[in-house]
Amino acid sequence: MRRRLSLVLPFVAAAVLTAACGKLLSPPPRPRTDGYEGIVTVRAGGTELARFSVAVRGEAVRRSTSEAEDAPYFIRETTGGEVLEVNPSTKSYRAGTPAALLAHLDAFPLGPDFNHAAEAKRRGIRDYYRESDAVFAGNACNIWRYADRPEEVSSPSTTYWMTPALDGVVVRMERAVPKADGTEAKTYVELTQVRAGIEPEYFRVPAGFRRESVPAP
Repeated sequence: MRRRLSLVLPFVAAAVLTAACGKLLSPPPRPRTDGYEGIVTVRAGGTELARFSVAVRGEAVRRSTSEAEDAPYFIRETTGGEVLEVNPSTKSYRAGTPAALLAHLDAFPLGPDFNHAAEAKRRGIRDYYRESDAVFAGNACNIWRYADRPEEVSSPSTTYWMTPALDGVVVRMERAVPKADGTEAKTYVELTQVRAGIEPEYFRVPAGFRRESVPAP
């Protein structure tokens, strides 16, 4: 019996070590393949307008209504899929709208791999430029500026702060609109505390939640 154990134990130990090493050697999650989650802060000048969490994985999007743990949230699994509003406190859900899902985010690039040339094409312009590089929330960023009307000296403009280390996720968007007094009105959408690796179940209604017949307003 002892001889049999002595022969078996090395194989068991090797299997355990192989499994452990496999986990240690597996690559860390990336926003491009595994999605990400972060905190969004929306500001107009120095005034905070909204703060909530957002998660993205491929076409799937989830946006909370606040930072509270049991706050209602909106989910969508695919670009053309149904939007649902989920309420953890009542364990229920109902139909939502794309506008509610993307509130404050309709102009903010949510996915990874921000492409500066594709953004210019989407806007229908040719003239844009890389303004500079800077660090935001601990992330080294490339800053791309797009004027609404490149031919005008004083034109509203948008800058996107894209971070290569996070697979091209945009972590800051600044909108500047010139005013008559020579200053600019600025609004910001900022993504912080980015964490890569979000499971697909995060974008689905939890088991046991009941569907309400009345849609969200």
